[in-house]
Amino acid sequence: MRYILLGEFVIDQDLTLIFSRASGDFNPLHTNPIIARRYQFGSTVVHGVCATLKALDLYIGSRSESVSLTSIKASYIKPIRHGDKVEVFVSNLNSSDVKLKLVCQGSRCQQIQFRLKIRTSKHLHLYPKKYAINEKHPICSDILFEESQDKIGAVPLVWDEELTAELFPSLKRCLPDYQVCLILGTTNIVGMHCPGLNSVYGSFRLSFVEEALSFEQSLRYKVSHSDHRFMKSLISLIHPAVQGELEAFFRARPVVQCGFDEIKSLVQPNQFVGQTALIIGGSRGLGEITGKLISAGKGRVFLTYASGKSDAEAVVNNIKAGGGHCESLYYDVLTPVNNHFKFLENQKITHIYYFASPQIEKSGTKIWNELLFRKYTDFYLTGLARLLEYFVSNSDYHCSRTDVFAPSTEFINEPIKGYSEYIASKAAMELFAEQLENKYSGWRFSTPRLPRLLTDQTSSVLQESPTKAVETILAQLAKLYY
Repeated sequence: MRYILLGEFVIDQDLTLIFSRASGDFNPLHTNPIIARRYQFGSTVVHGVCATLKALDLYIGSRSESVSLTSIKASYIKPIRHGDKVEVFVSNLNSSDVKLKLVCQGSRCQQIQFRLKIRTSKHLHLYPKKYAINEKHPICSDILFEESQDKIGAVPLVWDEELTAELFPSLKRCLPDYQVCLILGTTNIVGMHCPGLNSVYGSFRLSFVEEALSFEQSLRYKVSHSDHRFMKSLISLIHPAVQGELEAFFRARPVVQCGFDEIKSLVQPNQFVGQTALIIGGSRGLGEITGKLISAGKGRVFLTYASGKSDAEAVVNNIKAGGGHCESLYYDVLTPVNNHFKFLENQKITHIYYFASPQIEKSGTKIWNELLFRKYTDFYLTGLARLLEYFVSNSDYHCSRTDVFAPSTEFINEPIKGYSEYIASKAAMELFAEQLENKYSGWRFSTPRLPRLLTDQTSSVLQESPTKAVETILAQLAKLYY
């Protein structure tokens, strides 16, 4: 099938907040960068429906006549991140049966198919009433997969003509309002009600009812099928003006790592006494575990965060409540060190633990994704080098004993399809550490090739106890020189 480039668009965080007001979908996966960093994709992502309507708006804007949708279906293949350029390709440009393909960073992210017909006055009496959700206190349901089976509910259809016209001017001009309103209602169902908080929108299929004589101001739904293998629900829609089905997935909840009191029982008394550790990326995941382990062994810990200040504070408070020593500070490895570690001048750091990492994702290209490789090396090479340069340029550290722990990946031993860029960046980090150890006699580097352990990054593919991650990291720490 031949596609031609129709145009492109970019959706930023501000536009997403406008879309949330227009649709009623305030799921933090889209709206809250601090919370979303602990979700499946590692950052906020664009509402799938927002991108669908942007693409449809682009297509409708190329036509001059008023039209209505007979049917539309969309599949959400890959998330779109805020600020990414999305290219829209069209097949059957001059046909009533149109296909759109959305491509981002070289990978297909959406497939849309719809059928149009010339609009008549038949449905002019079908119109949504203005209704705005309370955006200051949006209620996002938090239900378990088991609780969703056979679930029945209804959501009020949010409608704001001004916001819709701002977001999708061509749709507001050329499509019936009620059709846009009903499409917006589907993201409200998935993102706020069923599954709600821990949801991923998979697809929708809608057929508009030509003979509809009324328009209800709410959209009813029923879970018609549940598949536990994929944590997937099929949701049927009930409304006089539309028939259809939504596909939604339950995503893994953020991982809660073991608490300090639990970890203390695994550590020998005074196991890390005399150690003053700087943990880069210590507000969650393996960095959080390492901070708790060292503190439990009577070491002194300084952990950094780049965006998760509240997460870092929670880790510090948990450690201090158990009698450990820990402090937190802001530091972003993608920026110059400047004076971030100024207050450590009176502290001799004996160990540096480097857990800074971007979201690890599968490459969608056939051979090599240069942008993805650069993203990894910005963290694993440039960020690490910038940090170490700060310390080795200090005479107190140039030749004195300092241990650096920067974990690598077992994927180097057993390559996995789609992760070439990640594997290459970690292999480069290992070689970089080896060169530094040869250059600076007092420095020792450890780059163990760890298996996948349960963190926010792996929660969707691993079903294991958080204790395994603690035991694995503790075994690695025990190998270091003290």
